[in-house]
Amino acid sequence: MRFYLKTLFFFFLLAFSFNAANSQEKEKSMFKHASDNKFDASNFLNSTVGFLPVPIFITEPAVGYGGGLVLAYFHKKKKGDKRPLGLSPTITFGGGAYTENGTWAGFIGHQGSYKKDNIRYLGFLGFVSPNLTFYGPGLGGITDKKYEFNMQGFLTLQEILLRVKKDIPLFVGMNYTYFNNNISFQTGINIPGLDVIEGQIENAGLHGVIEYDGRDNTLTPTKGIKSVLEAGKFAEFLGGDQDYWDLDFRTYGYVPVIDQKLFSSYRLQVESTTDETPFYALPFISLRGIPALRYQGNNVVTMETEWRWNVYDRWSLVGFVGAGDAMEDFSEIGKNIKVAAGGGFRYFLAKDYGLHAGIDIAKGPEQWAWKFTVGSNWGR
Repeated sequence: MRFYLKTLFFFFLLAFSFNAANSQEKEKSMFKHASDNKFDASNFLNSTVGFLPVPIFITEPAVGYGGGLVLAYFHKKKKGDKRPLGLSPTITFGGGAYTENGTWAGFIGHQGSYKKDNIRYLGFLGFVSPNLTFYGPGLGGITDKKYEFNMQGFLTLQEILLRVKKDIPLFVGMNYTYFNNNISFQTGINIPGLDVIEGQIENAGLHGVIEYDGRDNTLTPTKGIKSVLEAGKFAEFLGGDQDYWDLDFRTYGYVPVIDQKLFSSYRLQVESTTDETPFYALPFISLRGIPALRYQGNNVVTMETEWRWNVYDRWSLVGFVGAGDAMEDFSEIGKNIKVAAGGGFRYFLAKDYGLHAGIDIAKGPEQWAWKFTVGSNWGR
């Protein structure tokens, strides 16, 4: 979830572009860049002084197509802050969304960078009601067993990171997650009283975070490395009902292959939890083309690479392929590998922010999927 928070604001720009051609001359200048006189949202972002309506486009296979609206504010940089505009932006937002399978959410949040990026903060409050599918105890294999369930309740995430040393992009900190939800489980048994099982669950966890962020841009990186290690515990003394440990290590590398023409990127993610982890909190393979929660296990390893080729002017083509394995124990690695691949296009939407946007089409083991992509698909 944290990965998507920073990108909500930019979906508005895609929708707004369809109206730009009919604007008055003064408005046109806000959507042209002085370097090439092409459509660009940089001046619009730089001049914004209030909250903006931001449409959300949802194409996640796990919940179906849907949409929503966010009011988002892109904070201006303060005097003396010489960081590039695309590095650690500060955004405040609030809104709601709904999908075709009845999933809905309402939320407010803030992602901020303070004291010349020596302090980073991410806060999120929401009331969510996702309708999802649990695929039974297969844990990585295709199984006919699947159960529909709903989770409805209050969710919050609070994270603060502190820079270890000036001019070195290394941060340490912690985050706290709390989810108070009512779960309704569709058993598939056509008997009144047994067809739906309901229960109230509280889940609360505290994690230590070590983060190195050496990317040249947080929106659409082209060079550098970001690595994050999160480890912690969900426990009763933190406000939850269950006790279990979990660990999440993820690293992203960005390498320019041909200057201004060809860019490559790489992702490695390893997630591990103890046996007491509730089914809805188990790690899952997260790749374009695979629905959320489709392949779950106590341990998940995911690798992916993406290549972007600047074909003409502001337009680029992208190709990507990834593989993941969900397992009960790491000794089983390699036995249930799932692969997803695809391609798409990007438009250089805001030069001053280094922001690209476009559409991806992907094929997983069982289905096709597509999604709007604004900025990077990885990291937050």
